[in-house]
Amino acid sequence: MSNNNNGQEYIQTDENPGFVIDSVAEIVKKVVDTHLRYETYEQQKVPGLCQNILTSTMQDLHNLNPNYKYIVNCTILQKGEASAGLHTQSSCLWDTTTDGSYTLRWENRYLHCILTVFGIVNTEIFTVTVDE
Repeated sequence: MSNNNNGQEYIQTDENPGFVIDSVAEIVKKVVDTHLRYETYEQQKVPGLCQNILTSTMQDLHNLNPNYKYIVNCTILQKGEASAGLHTQSSCLWDTTTDGSYTLRWENRYLHCILTVFGIVNTEIFTVTVDE
């Protein structure tokens, strides 16, 4: 059970849906596709592309559910003969009833993008208690 600082029960509803992977996936796919669909890999543009993707993703996620803190990581890699291998993974210790993550692996002809979102219920608004 989760309670806000006023002792009110935190219940996932339509107005407060929690971390809904389908909704997060839709946002992430839309943002990445919008920013990268027609891009080629140009090293000097990558920092700006990452920043734009991160900013748009954070804004859209906050609009989806402002009761969450979000951590978003964006990696853009060159595709083709000059590319290198990459392995990435993460591990989290959290409340699986309220928190979650989603990773998008996206590519076009010139580049790969890996975008990972972690959503954690904002404990400044809500405290999580364990029923015994």
